[in-house]
Amino acid sequence: MLFLLPVFLVWGGLEYFYRTVETNYTFKHKQIQASYDDTEILIMGNSHTLYGLNPEFFSRPTFNLANTSQSLYFDELLLEKHLDSLSNLKAVVLAISYFSLSQADNTSDDIWRKYFYQEQMDLEVPIISEIDPRGYSLALTRKFNRSYEFVKEYWQNGTALGCYENGYGIQDSTDIVRDIERIAPIIAKKHENGSMEFDNAISRLERIIKRCAKHNVEVFLVEMPVHPLYYQLLNEEKKYKIVESCTQLDSKLGNAHYISLSLDQRFQKSDLRDADHLTNQGAEKCSRILDGIVGRTLSN
Repeated sequence: MLFLLPVFLVWGGLEYFYRTVETNYTFKHKQIQASYDDTEILIMGNSHTLYGLNPEFFSRPTFNLANTSQSLYFDELLLEKHLDSLSNLKAVVLAISYFSLSQADNTSDDIWRKYFYQEQMDLEVPIISEIDPRGYSLALTRKFNRSYEFVKEYWQNGTALGCYENGYGIQDSTDIVRDIERIAPIIAKKHENGSMEFDNAISRLERIIKRCAKHNVEVFLVEMPVHPLYYQLLNEEKKYKIVESCTQLDSKLGNAHYISLSLDQRFQKSDLRDADHLTNQGAEKCSRILDGIVGRTLSN
C-alpha cells in the first residue's frame, strides 16, 4: 500500500487536472453550442485551418472548429453531433491536406486524442473499445512525460487553452521558423505515410457532403497555402490523385466546391510561419480570400 500510494496520488492528480482544466476540446465544445443559432460558416480540419482561417475576417458569423491533427474521421463525428442544431449554417469549410485522404482511422495521431474527443467533446467514438480502461481515465491516455510537460506548460502560461473565442488558434512571432527551406524536407517526409488508398476518406467526404446537402449547406474542400519547396517534395502521383479525387467530388455533388490554394501566387514566404502553416498575417489574407469565394457561391 505504501508503494502504491504515490502512484495513486499521481494518477488522481492527473485525472483531476485533465477533467477540470479548460482545453481547446472543452472550450470549443462549449462555444459551438453557444453559437448554434448564429453560426453561418463552420471551419473544420486540422492545424492548417486552426491557424490558417480566422473567423474575424469572414463577413458572415463564423466559428473555427478545427483542431491540431484533427482527421476527417473526427470532422465527420463532430458534424454528426452538431449539424442538426446549427439552424443558420450555410457553409462548411474543410481542410484537405496532403495526408488527409490517405490517413487511416485510429493512427498515431489519434492514439490519445480520441479519448479527449470522447470525454471533452461528448462524442461517441467507435474506435474506442468499451473495455479500454483509457476510455474511463484520461490520466492513462498519455505517457507520463507528456502529461508532465502539459501540466508544466499550464503552470507557466496560466492556461491550457490555445485558441481565441472564435476558435482561431493562438500564435505569435515565436512560432515563426526563419529557415523554412531547411525544415521543408523534414515536414514533407513526416507527412508521407506511403499510402495511396483513398477509398475510405472519399466515402467519408461523400457522407459529409450529402449530409450537409440535406440541410442546404455548401461544403468547401480547401487545400491551404504551403511553401513551394514543401509542395515540390511531395509525391507527384499522390498530389495528382488528391486533385483528381476532389475535382470529381466537386463535379459529382452539387454542394461540393474544391478550392486549391497550395501554390496560390497571392501568398509570399512572409505569409508562412513554417513549411505548411500560415502566420496571423497569412491567415488574414487567406480568410479574406475564402470569404469572398464562399460569399459569391452562397449569393449564387
